[in-house]
Amino acid sequence: MAAPPETPQAGAAAPLTEAEVDAWRARFPTVARRTYLINNSLGAMPASVPAALASYAQQWQERGVEAWRTEWFPKVRSVVALLEGLLGAPAGSVVVHQNVATLTAMLVSALDFSGRRNRIVMADLEWPSHGYLAEGQRALGAEVVTVPTDGLAVDTERLLAAIDERTAVVVVSHVLFRSSAITDVAAVAARAHEVGAVCLVDGYHAVGHMPVDVTAIGCDAYVGGSVKWLCGGPGVGYLYLRPELSATLAPRDVGWLGHARPFGFEPAWEPAEGAMGWLGGTPGMPALYAAAEGYAAITEATPARIRATSVRLTTALVEGALARGFAVRSPVAADQRAGSVTIDLGDKSEAASQRLIDAGIIVDFRPRAGIRVGAHFFNTVAECESLLDALSG
Repeated sequence: MAAPPETPQAGAAAPLTEAEVDAWRARFPTVARRTYLINNSLGAMPASVPAALASYAQQWQERGVEAWRTEWFPKVRSVVALLEGLLGAPAGSVVVHQNVATLTAMLVSALDFSGRRNRIVMADLEWPSHGYLAEGQRALGAEVVTVPTDGLAVDTERLLAAIDERTAVVVVSHVLFRSSAITDVAAVAARAHEVGAVCLVDGYHAVGHMPVDVTAIGCDAYVGGSVKWLCGGPGVGYLYLRPELSATLAPRDVGWLGHARPFGFEPAWEPAEGAMGWLGGTPGMPALYAAAEGYAAITEATPARIRATSVRLTTALVEGALARGFAVRSPVAADQRAGSVTIDLGDKSEAASQRLIDAGIIVDFRPRAGIRVGAHFFNTVAECESLLDALSG
């Protein structure tokens, strides 16, 4: 049996101390104004973001078009480097874009569904955009295979059994958005490779509050973005592409900045080396300046210590909810659960969610799930208990 979350095994990261949490709270002013427990939907803003955005504006004002050369293109690469560190990815294997929907569409555009290998495999708990995109590929010959679940977690064996020699791509979430259940994505990637399929992992609900190593996972692609646990605000998505795949997989959906020589304005397409060939068009620079502040904070706190802190918070939520008689729609076991907890009050959930928000306790409601609570490393057990008490009142 694994050691309980409160007593990490030898060599495991320790949770942040009370003093460290207090120090981080001062760097996330949102938590001083309200009980902010929805970082799984929109992460709290670092206090350094306004200055970062002001720096961007000053560069635009003072340097004009020269800012692209002296500041903005170097900023793209520095943000990518931060992400590579957080993903355990080799240099040159990550690219940024404005959202995950665009990046997944680019990846799918690189695949051919006209032959026998035409299946897109995913579980029925996937993020809806993935399903929408998959359905759109039917016109190009794709067959969509949706694997049923129990509504809480992916049955790994059932998903693996659906992956066969006709599979072109498997789309799987590292952490499910409704329940926060963790999926064994390494096993999915291994099975995909056994049959020659591409494995795309959606890590939006994983990166930022738990350690991630895309090389160890062995996936072909890993996508996510800045909005949630990375506390970077909207406007930045990222794609990791396994380096060995860069030579054989190229998007049809491309843009000028992904060219090997973008300022050569050449008529023929030639992708830049590695993941940068997937850069697409002009990036949203203000969003990159904001996102970098969140990425830097997560890097400083370290995903391992954030994860240890998160386990303490989610355990308090799960145990407290169950003790009060509430249904929990997230895994009870800490090693199967990521950073959020979904509490279900049945048909009273949506109204209860709004009642909490009106009281200054910020959460959200998701249909067919319940009230999602996403405490981050700058939150406290006392805040989690306040939420539970408010639900009981």
